[in-house]
Amino acid sequence: MDKLNIRYTGLGARKDGNHTRKQFLSIMDKNFKNDCSVYIKSLKCKSCKKLKKMVKTKKFNNQTMKQLAKCKKCKNTNISQCDLKKYINFSGAIVSQ
Repeated sequence: MDKLNIRYTGLGARKDGNHTRKQFLSIMDKNFKNDCSVYIKSLKCKSCKKLKKMVKTKKFNNQTMKQLAKCKKCKNTNISQCDLKKYINFSGAIVSQ
């Protein structure tokens, strides 16, 4: 992989916002290791997708609460550690070569 320049200005970032691959992964592992894994898993859960649609329609009732419980259970099971690509998706960082 060529030398990447990752532009990230969030929590733990350097003042100029430019990071190497190694620096970026270090920041992400230090601050967002669990959050990223849960976020990525929630993108794949059917119950979380359904909950997202329910929230968009602004209908909050008992069915919404049940869906929230299903989503929470789904996104917290069988999570795997994030890699560079997933961290970039999670953080909104910009990659340039």
